[in-house]
Amino acid sequence: MQEVSVYDPTITDKQSSVRGVGRYLQILKENFPEWQFIGKPANSLTRNHETVFINPFFNFLQPPLTIKRVADKQVAVIHDLITLKYPSHFPAGIKGRLNIYLNKLALRNYDTIITDSEASKKDIINLLRLPDDKIRVVYPCLPKYFLKLKIENLNLNKNSKFKIENSFCLYVGDATWNKNLVNLARAIKIINVSCVFVGKVFNPLTRKHINELTSYNKWQEEYIEFIKETEGDKRFIFAGFVTDSDLINLYQQSKLNILPSRDEGFGFSYLESARLSCPSVLSDIPVLQEISGGNALFFDPKNPSDIADKIGEIYFNRDIGKKLGAKSKKRSEFFTPDKFKKSFLNAISD
Repeated sequence: MQEVSVYDPTITDKQSSVRGVGRYLQILKENFPEWQFIGKPANSLTRNHETVFINPFFNFLQPPLTIKRVADKQVAVIHDLITLKYPSHFPAGIKGRLNIYLNKLALRNYDTIITDSEASKKDIINLLRLPDDKIRVVYPCLPKYFLKLKIENLNLNKNSKFKIENSFCLYVGDATWNKNLVNLARAIKIINVSCVFVGKVFNPLTRKHINELTSYNKWQEEYIEFIKETEGDKRFIFAGFVTDSDLINLYQQSKLNILPSRDEGFGFSYLESARLSCPSVLSDIPVLQEISGGNALFFDPKNPSDIADKIGEIYFNRDIGKKLGAKSKKRSEFFTPDKFKKSFLNAISD
């Protein structure tokens, strides 16, 4: 019998719940209600039966969660290595470099690495020099709320609080360099359509704070430039953080979902939008080809004109959007909770 404990950063950091780690913890809690979700382990979790400790968000730039072994078996979930893969865009600084070194040492006490895609597994092998057989790909699934809801057309007036008057496309995510928002903004201007931006970083107060900074670091450069590109332009609608109910509403009503990333570990907005038959235009990068199974329109993320062309193909052609939305919906059925549970249990049991 295994006793499984999972580190839950939201216990001490409530802001984590609105980021990617919050979504991942949500699906872990929904699919494994019998597991214990704990704060940072201060002592050994070893009992008179086998214990398993899972770190669901192994972050190389933060101090190690634990250097020593705290359970009979330890599992690290590495969602991506983007900050290590592009150090010039995500400079670690002195403390960060020390944390990277310490985390690489700490990783030796983890028996299994779980990641979200084959593309991320390849990065882990190449950058961390870990053996192939130590890494397991476990595709995430959607939260139960997305899976149980009745799919139906909703009235556009329900989004009046976002002041959306016309048709729109949708971006859901963060604003770091890899998200490629400056090129997306330029594409929106070229094709001359409206786009709604969802994510905590797009809240008015957050945007105002970033815009008023007199000095900023390399991590913030892309977002600062994005704000300048979109300032005062009514085609850009910033919804900020929204509830799952409102997010579903937006997906159902949008012409298309856009994921223009330079790199990703998975690409969760594709899966969410696909479940709701919302077609996607995606960067032509390996991970998004993998997750979508080719069921999207793909563009060169370096080329705003190409991004604009692909947006226009769906935005102005209902038939193309409807057909691609149906294919995306079918693709979303590949990522089931049963597969997630089985793959995760196999990974921690090997």
